[in-house]
Amino acid sequence: MDVNEATVAGNVEALKNLFQQAGIGSTEEQSTGQPTPPQPLFQDVGNHVILVHGDLSTAEQVDSLLHSRGAEETPWRRFQSVVFVMGLFHLKMACADAIWKICIQPKAAQIDPTSLMKEITKIRPKEAVKIGSKPGFRRMHEVIQHVGIVSRLDCWRVEVERSYGFASLEDWGKSGVQWDKIQEIAEKLVLEYVAGPKTAMARTNAPEHRDQQNENAKHRQRLYLHYDEMSRSMNVGDIGRVEECFLPWILIFRGCGKHKYAAHMQRFLYNLHFTYPERLSWAIRMNMLCNPTGTPDGFRGIDWWLEHNNFYTKVIYGGQFSNRTLQRILLESVLIVVFKRIRISFENMFALHQRSYIHSPAEMEQTFKILAKQMEENHTHKFREGRTAEYIMPDIIDIGLHRTLSGQTETEDEGPDEGGVVLDAEDGDLDV
Repeated sequence: MDVNEATVAGNVEALKNLFQQAGIGSTEEQSTGQPTPPQPLFQDVGNHVILVHGDLSTAEQVDSLLHSRGAEETPWRRFQSVVFVMGLFHLKMACADAIWKICIQPKAAQIDPTSLMKEITKIRPKEAVKIGSKPGFRRMHEVIQHVGIVSRLDCWRVEVERSYGFASLEDWGKSGVQWDKIQEIAEKLVLEYVAGPKTAMARTNAPEHRDQQNENAKHRQRLYLHYDEMSRSMNVGDIGRVEECFLPWILIFRGCGKHKYAAHMQRFLYNLHFTYPERLSWAIRMNMLCNPTGTPDGFRGIDWWLEHNNFYTKVIYGGQFSNRTLQRILLESVLIVVFKRIRISFENMFALHQRSYIHSPAEMEQTFKILAKQMEENHTHKFREGRTAEYIMPDIIDIGLHRTLSGQTETEDEGPDEGGVVLDAEDGDLDV
């Protein structure tokens, strides 16, 4: 389709084209005086709905379309059957973007030795400048996962040393620790090493009795956990858990200025629980994720599959140099699945199965050890009374809750937070 999907008119043409390709129509349009074919060439949509997936921009265009077509005579012309479903892959991108805006974008946030930027410099020295300016989703996703893993391991090390006197987790494991002791430590970690009510109360103390860098680490830990829970829930296809993750991220988006995403998530949840019939809500939940490979942990958002096809259409099989033209891309776009199957067939014929397009996971053991050593030397997760920070991370969930309850959507009326930075993020996403 050669249409501009950035406009309402372009989305109308795209939807009409997709309906035509799928053989979907309405018998009501035949009563308008138009010539009627001898046999229906389409499936009558009737009282069914058509689920449309996309990013935030697509959601805004579809909402505008439904509003502008509200005065049309027939349900088909009003696009009444169209129900927009939030794309979870783009939501995940927005989550990574929010963490970047909170923890990395402010210049003051890159100075402290325990800051996220200093940790990134240790494990990705060649990419530090790129991550500090425009990292892209995949790079930021890996940073959150890798730093989060090492950060949690360091929290375990600190608490095990404090509770049982072991200098390392390896020594603790060799001592024959029981499962109930592991659970006990895990509960302490949630209460003592993740931002919560105790952290908020600690910020009311005098500066000489606080550890501002440790407070920042606790707030980052909370963001890492929220992101990991969202990502893990999507990968395993636990749509109920994904839905439960919406609430904290609505507050985080409100707090960092991504008001459009927060408002769209709130509206989507409201429609899912109070507007749509029960069977329609169930159908939407069952179609928000797909598993193209049929493997464990292989679930992806429907919009991820769309981006996957776009990648193969425009990049892999889009041609090069003089052959890379719009006409060529459109002509061969319907053949990308055929091209992919031919390539896989050749790989199987020459015993190259899963060697040219599936790479083994990166070996991160040594990298994790380097970062863990830095956290240990800087006492990132140990309380050091009187330690100050150049940048004090705001309690982003508390700010988001305040803005939600007060109905505030703009940050211009607010003064700077405790770190001297006003968080006012645009509603854009990291690049795919």
